[in-house]
Amino acid sequence: MRMVCCEADSYFARKLNHMKNSASAIAALALVAFGATASWAQEPGILTVGDAVVTSFSGVIDPESDAPPGSSDQKIDETVIDVQGVSARILPLGLPAYLWDGRVWTQPSTRDFTASEVGQVFGVTMDDAEQPNIYLAATSVYGLNIVAPDSDGDGRAERLKKGRIDAQWMPGQWGIADSNDPAGAVGGPGSIWKVDGKTGEVSLFANVTFEGAANSGAGLGNVHYDPTHKQIFVSDLSTGMIHRYNLQGEEQDVYDPGLAGLEMGGEKGEAYDPAGALDIASKDFDSDDHETWGYVAEQRRVWALSTFDGRLYYAMVGRNQIWSVGIDKDSGALLKDARWELDYPKKPKELPITDMVFSSQGVMVLAQRGETTSPYDYSNLAEPGRTRIYRYVREEPNKPDTPSIWSDDIGEYSIGFDPDYRAGAGGIALGHGYTTEGILNDKICEGSLWVSGDNLRRNEELAEQLKAGGPLIVDGVQGMPTGPVRQYDEGDNNTPPWTSYILDVNTENTDAELPTEKPLPWSDDLAQGWMGDIHVLRGCGNKPKAEEAVAEGDTQKGWDETWPYTYELASSTETVTTTGRGCIIGVNCPPPKRPNACARTEGEFVCDATTGKWTYGFGISHGAKFKANTVKFSGISPGHSLDQGLVTGYGDPATYSLSGGWSGQVMSADLCLFDSAAEKTGKPYACCKLSIDVKAPSKACVKKAP
Repeated sequence: MRMVCCEADSYFARKLNHMKNSASAIAALALVAFGATASWAQEPGILTVGDAVVTSFSGVIDPESDAPPGSSDQKIDETVIDVQGVSARILPLGLPAYLWDGRVWTQPSTRDFTASEVGQVFGVTMDDAEQPNIYLAATSVYGLNIVAPDSDGDGRAERLKKGRIDAQWMPGQWGIADSNDPAGAVGGPGSIWKVDGKTGEVSLFANVTFEGAANSGAGLGNVHYDPTHKQIFVSDLSTGMIHRYNLQGEEQDVYDPGLAGLEMGGEKGEAYDPAGALDIASKDFDSDDHETWGYVAEQRRVWALSTFDGRLYYAMVGRNQIWSVGIDKDSGALLKDARWELDYPKKPKELPITDMVFSSQGVMVLAQRGETTSPYDYSNLAEPGRTRIYRYVREEPNKPDTPSIWSDDIGEYSIGFDPDYRAGAGGIALGHGYTTEGILNDKICEGSLWVSGDNLRRNEELAEQLKAGGPLIVDGVQGMPTGPVRQYDEGDNNTPPWTSYILDVNTENTDAELPTEKPLPWSDDLAQGWMGDIHVLRGCGNKPKAEEAVAEGDTQKGWDETWPYTYELASSTETVTTTGRGCIIGVNCPPPKRPNACARTEGEFVCDATTGKWTYGFGISHGAKFKANTVKFSGISPGHSLDQGLVTGYGDPATYSLSGGWSGQVMSADLCLFDSAAEKTGKPYACCKLSIDVKAPSKACVKKAP
């Protein structure tokens, strides 16, 4: 909730600003706000419930200004990875303090991990320790960059396009050293890094190898923690193998989905051929051509991983298929019962599934990433604008005449405001739900879906509406209700995704306006593919309680499709005594009790033909027992306006107008009804607080010609 009578927004802004550099302080505030369990409160670590770990390209450093290259091409030749740039960061997602409405949310990170520590990483997971540890997997999706020793005396290594005998990996491509290892264990393309959940120290968890050979450069696909058996699974893009590790970083076994797995499922397998391994000393390697990077053949390449109901699920890239294999309930070893699950769509283009999650009820969500392009100039690291976030549900009941247990009624989420609403960067995670006041509700375990994306608010046709909520060029993550998907009827599918939180992660690539001139590629506001994966810490883990109850006042109810993800009618709350200093319901105000509501609102939408926008006209009425003669409005959603802000001499009933809504857009405002005489006494007085959250009709409001 943006403001409830008394400047709640500024209250939390001051709180967060004061504590933004203290992870433990923010954790303490979150524990109070979210009612976390005692085990979390005893010894707070670097994470708290609702925090996300987000990976991304660490960025580059321009050549020294005192010795600028003579041309643009020369400058690119001298541009290297920023080893102090952020490769992974912890972002608190618990206190947006407003109803999701598509505006930009700027939230400082509480902990950063640089390229000097972990190199370039994509996949991320967490274990379920008391202070959960973070695991980050090395990647090539942001490019493979090599250098030769300094030959021109400028103190910098020479960047190379092609492989040659003296080639070395560019600093920052892989993690440099293990801070816990006196010998300085060097990372590489097969590295899994562990971040200690209590101290934040980074150590080398494992270097993935196969038959003694290190990963040659293609890197790892994704990494997944299996909470049932306390083990880690990771996919290897250079061999197509899936490796299983215990929590001491010791490899337990290796599974070959492209050979043994396919053959178990009655298909013809393909053996791994080590002849395709990358060699940066060879002239065949080209940093501008990902086909030379040593990726295993597509038919046996595996990327996304997840576990559910005793099985490991994995995505086979070249086959556009999801397969699964059983996990032994006692040992955690993989069984010999691999099976095909489904074919995911190949059109409009075959793209890899890089991440997958399951709800507690077995709903499966798959995230695509654009094809790796990773040009030499660091610009578009992945093909933009075509990635899809698919949602699959099981057939209920299972139809014996269909080959799969999964329904062919595939859902798709709208990501970003680009014209096709397909701006995902390949990472997804389930998160908690939120109250109408914009506060994380840890009683709702699967209320939100978070997706990484690039240029999440770029849309020339919607630029006017979007500007009211912040910059247009935003690289970061989008959070939205888990329910509405695009195959629903128009108006109920969150397209465009106005019902969302959009968190700005890469502020260096943030711009209020769409660019009119093209700057250098690595600073281009239209650069794509710099975002990576996301994982959110949930207090209830992967198995929410069966008796979980949803309190009145929450914006949605997880996977229950009948629950509205925005209110079609305004909601009302109880009378709350206030001192005028401000409070947020659910944090430092009593929770709402609908049966004792002090007032209510009702209204309807009208098309304003002069502006082409919708106006919500509503009336306010309060109970006979509540004394009020003044209404104060606050916290109005971006781009919208109320005909009056403070009304004295308030009469019952009264009528007001919330205007400026575009089709399908959420409009919201807060108001406080009170007695002006009681306010003037300087003593605590009764304030009836109401939150108006409505969604404009999906049909167009046509503007008449002048």
